[in-house]
Amino acid sequence: MIAWNELPGRANQDPEFRYAARFWTATLRFDVGSASYRVRVENGAVAEAAPCAPSAACDVFVSAPESDWRELLAPTPRPFYQDLYGAQVHHGVRLPEDPVTYAAYYPALRRLLRALAACQEGAR
Repeated sequence: MIAWNELPGRANQDPEFRYAARFWTATLRFDVGSASYRVRVENGAVAEAAPCAPSAACDVFVSAPESDWRELLAPTPRPFYQDLYGAQVHHGVRLPEDPVTYAAYYPALRRLLRALAACQEGAR
Protein backbone atom coordinates (compact mmCIF):
# COMPACT_ATOMS: atom_id res chain seq x y z
CA MET A 1 0.00 0.00 0.00
CA ILE A 2 1.28 3.43 -0.96
CA ALA A 3 0.97 6.36 1.45
CA TRP A 4 0.10 8.94 -1.22
CA ASN A 5 -0.05 11.73 1.35
CA GLU A 6 3.73 11.31 1.84
CA LEU A 7 4.59 11.76 -1.84
CA PRO A 8 4.73 15.59 -1.94
CA GLY A 9 7.18 15.73 0.96
CA ARG A 10 9.40 12.94 -0.31
CA ALA A 11 9.52 14.20 -3.90
CA ASN A 12 10.03 17.83 -2.94
CA GLN A 13 12.93 16.92 -0.63
CA ASP A 14 14.66 14.99 -3.42
CA PRO A 15 17.14 17.30 -5.18
CA GLU A 16 17.30 15.04 -8.26
CA PHE A 17 13.53 15.20 -8.70
CA ARG A 18 13.47 18.97 -8.16
CA TYR A 19 16.23 19.47 -10.72
CA ALA A 20 14.65 17.17 -13.33
CA ALA A 21 11.17 18.65 -12.73
CA ARG A 22 12.16 22.31 -12.75
CA PHE A 23 9.67 24.40 -14.75
CA TRP A 24 7.28 21.39 -14.99
CA THR A 25 3.60 22.02 -14.39
CA ALA A 26 1.34 19.06 -15.12
CA THR A 27 -1.36 16.81 -13.81
CA LEU A 28 -0.32 13.18 -13.64
CA ARG A 29 -2.60 10.20 -13.10
CA PHE A 30 -1.32 6.94 -11.69
CA ASP A 31 -3.68 4.01 -12.23
CA VAL A 32 -2.77 1.32 -9.71
CA GLY A 33 -4.99 -1.60 -10.59
CA SER A 34 -8.56 -0.31 -10.21
CA ALA A 35 -7.56 2.72 -8.09
CA SER A 36 -6.42 6.04 -9.57
CA TYR A 37 -4.46 8.90 -8.03
CA ARG A 38 -3.87 12.43 -9.28
CA VAL A 39 -0.49 14.04 -8.70
CA ARG A 40 -0.27 17.75 -9.42
CA VAL A 41 3.18 19.14 -10.19
CA GLU A 42 3.47 22.93 -10.15
CA ASN A 43 6.70 24.66 -11.20
CA GLY A 44 8.72 21.54 -10.41
CA ALA A 45 7.20 20.71 -7.04
CA VAL A 46 4.54 18.16 -6.14
CA ALA A 47 1.62 20.24 -4.91
CA GLU A 48 -0.78 17.38 -4.16
CA ALA A 49 -1.38 13.67 -4.44
CA ALA A 50 -4.97 12.51 -4.03
CA PRO A 51 -7.38 9.82 -5.19
CA CYS A 52 -9.26 10.56 -8.39
CA ALA A 53 -11.55 8.91 -10.91
CA PRO A 54 -9.94 6.58 -13.48
CA SER A 55 -11.29 8.89 -16.17
CA ALA A 56 -9.85 12.07 -14.60
CA ALA A 57 -8.20 14.40 -17.08
CA CYS A 58 -4.43 14.43 -17.00
CA ASP A 59 -1.39 15.44 -19.00
CA VAL A 60 0.46 12.17 -18.41
CA PHE A 61 -0.66 8.82 -17.03
CA VAL A 62 1.05 5.66 -15.87
CA SER A 63 -1.31 2.72 -15.74
CA ALA A 64 -0.57 -0.84 -14.64
CA PRO A 65 -2.02 -3.77 -12.70
CA GLU A 66 -1.15 -3.85 -9.00
CA SER A 67 1.30 -6.71 -9.59
CA ASP A 68 3.30 -4.56 -12.02
CA TRP A 69 3.29 -1.64 -9.59
CA ARG A 70 4.75 -3.91 -6.89
CA GLU A 71 7.57 -4.77 -9.31
CA LEU A 72 8.11 -1.15 -10.43
CA LEU A 73 8.34 0.09 -6.85
CA ALA A 74 10.49 -2.76 -5.50
CA PRO A 75 13.74 -1.66 -3.80
CA THR A 76 15.64 -3.46 -6.57
CA PRO A 77 13.29 -3.87 -9.53
CA ARG A 78 13.60 -6.99 -11.67
CA PRO A 79 14.75 -6.65 -15.30
CA PHE A 80 12.48 -4.49 -17.44
CA TYR A 81 10.82 -3.02 -14.33
CA GLN A 82 13.69 -0.68 -13.47
CA ASP A 83 12.53 1.75 -16.16
CA LEU A 84 9.08 2.73 -17.39
CA TYR A 85 9.97 2.22 -21.03
CA GLY A 86 11.11 -1.36 -20.47
CA ALA A 87 8.08 -2.07 -18.31
CA GLN A 88 5.84 -0.70 -21.05
CA VAL A 89 7.46 -2.82 -23.76
CA HIS A 90 7.73 -6.07 -21.78
CA HIS A 91 5.01 -5.89 -19.13
CA GLY A 92 1.56 -4.46 -18.48
CA VAL A 93 2.58 -0.84 -17.90
CA ARG A 94 0.87 1.77 -20.09
CA LEU A 95 1.97 5.32 -20.84
CA PRO A 96 0.55 7.85 -23.31
CA GLU A 97 0.96 6.66 -26.91
CA ASP A 98 2.79 9.83 -27.89
CA PRO A 99 6.05 9.99 -25.91
CA VAL A 100 6.34 13.69 -26.73
CA THR A 101 3.75 14.28 -23.98
CA TYR A 102 6.24 13.23 -21.31
CA ALA A 103 9.69 13.04 -22.96
CA ALA A 104 11.04 16.34 -21.64
CA TYR A 105 10.23 15.34 -18.06
CA TYR A 106 10.87 11.60 -18.31
CA PRO A 107 13.79 11.79 -15.83
CA ALA A 108 11.50 13.57 -13.37
CA LEU A 109 8.81 10.93 -13.87
CA ARG A 110 11.34 8.16 -13.22
CA ARG A 111 12.57 9.93 -10.08
CA LEU A 112 8.98 10.42 -8.93
CA LEU A 113 8.55 6.64 -9.05
CA ARG A 114 11.51 6.23 -6.70
CA ALA A 115 9.86 8.71 -4.31
CA LEU A 116 6.65 6.69 -4.61
CA ALA A 117 8.60 3.52 -3.79
CA ALA A 118 9.76 5.19 -0.57
CA CYS A 119 6.11 5.87 0.33
CA GLN A 120 5.22 2.17 0.49
CA GLU A 121 4.52 0.42 3.76
CA GLY A 122 7.66 -1.40 4.77
CA ALA A 123 9.88 1.01 2.84
CA ARG A 124 9.68 3.68 5.52
